[in-house]
Amino acid sequence: MTKAKFVISLDFELFWGVSDRQTVAGYGRNVLGEWEAIPRMLALFCRHGIRVTWATVGMAMCRDYQHWRAIRPAVMPLYRANISPYCMDSLVKENAGLFFARPLVERILATSGQELATHTYSHFYCGEAGATPVQFAADLACAAIIAADMGVHVRSVVLPRNQVVENFLAVLPAAGIEVYRGNAQHWLYRNGDAVVGGFAGRMARFADACVPLSGNRTVCEQRRDGLVNVPASLFLYPWSNRHRTSSALRLHRVKQGMTTAARTGGVYHLWWHPHNFGVNLEENLAMLEVVLRHYQLLADLYGMRTHCLGDFAASADPVFRVGSRTSMEAAGAAVFDPIKRVRT
Repeated sequence: MTKAKFVISLDFELFWGVSDRQTVAGYGRNVLGEWEAIPRMLALFCRHGIRVTWATVGMAMCRDYQHWRAIRPAVMPLYRANISPYCMDSLVKENAGLFFARPLVERILATSGQELATHTYSHFYCGEAGATPVQFAADLACAAIIAADMGVHVRSVVLPRNQVVENFLAVLPAAGIEVYRGNAQHWLYRNGDAVVGGFAGRMARFADACVPLSGNRTVCEQRRDGLVNVPASLFLYPWSNRHRTSSALRLHRVKQGMTTAARTGGVYHLWWHPHNFGVNLEENLAMLEVVLRHYQLLADLYGMRTHCLGDFAASADPVFRVGSRTSMEAAGAAVFDPIKRVRT
């Protein structure tokens, strides 16, 4: 048996994460689709015993527009106005369902094995000109406030647009964060969302999701300066009619990487956004079902284990940090909750 780990982290951001690139008319349906997609994903994860990290934009956890207006960082971000959520007042006020989803967060918290992590408070861009670690720290303080309002202390983070910047990482321990999702060091991925080669680079990324241009994408956790980096393996591209002919190739690519990780004792780390499943839900859930069934096969054959990011933290319960499917099932209702509850 190996010590292989299967990790899923989801960037739960609603319209906060796409407002600079999409319009309500063009993409609002995808975001509204999360209200159905997330409960059904949770049911699927629960049925297969999968531990998942939900990296959630703090603003999405606000009760409503007024609650959002009441929480502001001590130091505001100074990057371009068109990417700052603090410059979208009327859009937010008129489209509450696209920006606030506290009931969905409560649903996540009520589901066994699910970790609530942070995607920062405001979908903060560490890699943008004008962003500073001081602004980032203020943003994380707001993320802590809204999480505490839900009785949660988060200890994992996924940085928006995968903008992993070294001097910003130094802020994380003081915010109580121990684990983050890093980028693969292959040239296609090391700069996060800013892919080398522009459009051609993005086409290369999509091709890599079909055939192993960048290798099998098995990773391992990296521990340094009190932080654990769990690099991403692959983005799980959603099903679409436009790319339906490549769906089988993409699934084979994922399953092949998972199998390599299971055989070698590595980590296989998938990620996507819930809004990617906001349309074509049945096809996307069918695709996810194939992935999760393959995990179960690998768990039976090689002892692969399901982990959320919080399980890699030094403060994680040691029984479940190295636990197996069997230990999870035996624990029943006492399954370790990777979220530290704040006592009031």
